[in-house]
Amino acid sequence: MLNGKYSIIFKTLLVVGVASSFNAFSQLKIVQIDRQSPSKENKAARTESLPARALPFWDDFSSTKTPFPDTTTWEKNSAVWVNSGTGINPPSLNVATFDGYDAQGKPYSVNNVLANGLADQLTSGPLKLGDVPPAERSGVYISFFYQFAGNGDAPEPGDVFSLLFKNAAGQWRQVWSIEVNNLSKPDEFKQEVLQIIGDEYFHNDFQFRFQNFGRLSGPFDTWNLDYVYVNKGRTSTNKYYPDRTLTLPITSIFNLYSAVPINHLNGASISKAKFYVYNANDTLQLINNFSSANLFTYKSGIPVLSTLKLDSAANPILISSNTHKEIQTNRLIDVTKLNLTADSIRVTYSLLISSDDNEEDYLPIFAPIDFRKNDQTSRTFSISNYYAYDDGIAEYGANITGAGTQLAYQFDMSTIPEDTIIAVDLFFPKFGDETNQNIQLHILGALTGNQSDYLFQKVIPVERSNRNDKTIFKRVDIPGGVVVKNTFYLGWKLTSAAEIPIGLDANNDSGEKIFVNSSGSWIQNKTLKGSLMIRPIFGKPKDLTTSVKESVSAKPFPNPTQQRFFLPKEATVIQLYTVTGSSVSFEQTDGFDHKEITISHPVPGLYLVRYFNQVWHTEKIMVAP
Repeated sequence: MLNGKYSIIFKTLLVVGVASSFNAFSQLKIVQIDRQSPSKENKAARTESLPARALPFWDDFSSTKTPFPDTTTWEKNSAVWVNSGTGINPPSLNVATFDGYDAQGKPYSVNNVLANGLADQLTSGPLKLGDVPPAERSGVYISFFYQFAGNGDAPEPGDVFSLLFKNAAGQWRQVWSIEVNNLSKPDEFKQEVLQIIGDEYFHNDFQFRFQNFGRLSGPFDTWNLDYVYVNKGRTSTNKYYPDRTLTLPITSIFNLYSAVPINHLNGASISKAKFYVYNANDTLQLINNFSSANLFTYKSGIPVLSTLKLDSAANPILISSNTHKEIQTNRLIDVTKLNLTADSIRVTYSLLISSDDNEEDYLPIFAPIDFRKNDQTSRTFSISNYYAYDDGIAEYGANITGAGTQLAYQFDMSTIPEDTIIAVDLFFPKFGDETNQNIQLHILGALTGNQSDYLFQKVIPVERSNRNDKTIFKRVDIPGGVVVKNTFYLGWKLTSAAEIPIGLDANNDSGEKIFVNSSGSWIQNKTLKGSLMIRPIFGKPKDLTTSVKESVSAKPFPNPTQQRFFLPKEATVIQLYTVTGSSVSFEQTDGFDHKEITISHPVPGLYLVRYFNQVWHTEKIMVAP
């Protein structure tokens, strides 16, 4: 494989050489894939400017709802990617990733794969630094955390991450930059604290901008940014904040799986979730954790909502200053509380940490920052008709190379002796190669090296899809079904030398379940981290065309309600009124397969909810006492 800048076609984050049988042309590796493109709103040029705001400025990207920065805080049309999978041990959940993709999710340079230049930029909205009294200007600082590479592609010598300020004349001046050096660690976030010096910057249209210089032909030369803070009353040693933060998504409640078949579920299927907390303060801190689970139980297409309370005011946990800590929840979801005769169940596990954020160590100078924004998170799991290790979102691709090389992905049915696989779902992302390719899909009962291990083999075309497609998984039906027992393996064999990566979820690690065979022996993966996006679908052979589908009611539910109800995920332009036509305020949250509506100040009575979903809908909703 070519080194340095000339390795662009086969540039990888990691190459796993677990045995001498692996050579340069048959290795398991992680590759970069095409990124989800922004919405039409993000693609459009900004026609209005953000209003200037007073200090303080703070964003840790934890509450960002889309893959792009908050357009009420940062200028629109930024190509920076907000995600939870690229950063390693970030100071809070989600990071802003800079690389070589533009705002359309495509390489800045298509024709020249060796081109270097200015790539992503992230520009703040205007700040009113002119309102800072002259006597206080020496205490105005900007701080931020940055990391090179993380789980992304490592920058190389000459690649630069920099910060610029806009002066009163509208000119941008570079005030800080960093290159990779021998002391840099790709798994470490470093904090930088910089004084804003010079009268030219103390005006009421001040802005700052982060940008990267590197490879322009794809998602390469990665830098991660997090926890950006600008305020007065600071010093160069002001590196601590009255904040305890969640830093990574909640781990699975089904051991390694994010989805399990409903008829495979029992007490052995359930595990205690883990979460990760960072203490950004300069003193030892205490936290409590609280968790609950919303259950959407589907039967004949009709959902029923119920809630399980889990952890509540557990024993306080001590966390040292500037420390990350892994914490396990105390309680399991009780399987006896689930309706296992249903078609499927969606479990939205919500977690909240309780600490002193915004309380006793919160000084007036921080107002109106709400450090509690990063104290809660949720994750949705599926109980349906399939197993999945992945969470449905691919940060990267995983690839085997070399014609004849095989991959096997282990699944364990510890709660049921046997079942029938009727289909396999796969996500092959677009990553540059659009040529027509085939692979040989297989299901194995063992990895002994004998032909009898193969329970099913079929040559299938590779169907690639974008990460923002409504249905990214492509289904391969298995006529007649395949009976599997206890442990089985899904995978494929390459029929050509083409690179055909499958989606890789970086947030969940089932890498130990991956095996590769390039010379007659199966070798267990020891280094690649993540979960492959391939799923076995279970059922009866007659279910090939009528397999379980989870649907969301087109009507608001539950109805009646006391404050909260749900609409289809596709609902837009939502409006809520009393029957007399008065507008009613509400909060909207996007769930996995629904929109959650919470009435701000509910008064018992009849309401009308109006929303657009292909056509306009007006539905009645009753708020009960």
